Amino acid sequence: MKQKMLDQMAAVTAAQYMQEHAKIQPALAREAELRGQLARLNEQVQASREQTEGDHTMKAVGADLLWQGWHTRTRRQLNMDLAKATAQKLRMMDQLRQAFGRKHAVETMAAAERKRHKAAQAKALMDKLLEG
Repeated sequence: MKQKMLDQMAAVTAAQYMQEHAKIQPALAREAELRGQLARLNEQVQASREQTEGDHTMKAVGADLLWQGWHTRTRRQLNMDLAKATAQKLRMMDQLRQAFGRKHAVETMAAAERKRHKAAQAKALMDKLLEG
């Protein structure tokens, strides 16, 4: 293959890789957002446990049960959303890996062709000099 064609292929595969990389960014951001929400929920649950341990008023009116139900439903929903976001990210990572593999293969071929061409030029020059 000619060097020019390999360089063009390398540019195309690099662009495809960057496109796949850009596609995955929203999925990564969504996953991080959900993990942050779960961490904040854990902090809220811990703070409420410490607060309600001695507060019999909340237990008397049933507020502790309502809170328990709300945070359980919220945690379940966040975990389901996180599972979906993680699955989407993993599918996108497979596509990103394939794009990277193609990019790397073409870059390797282009570099090998450059090296081969330089070696051929050096050999031709050496032969010319030796023939004198």
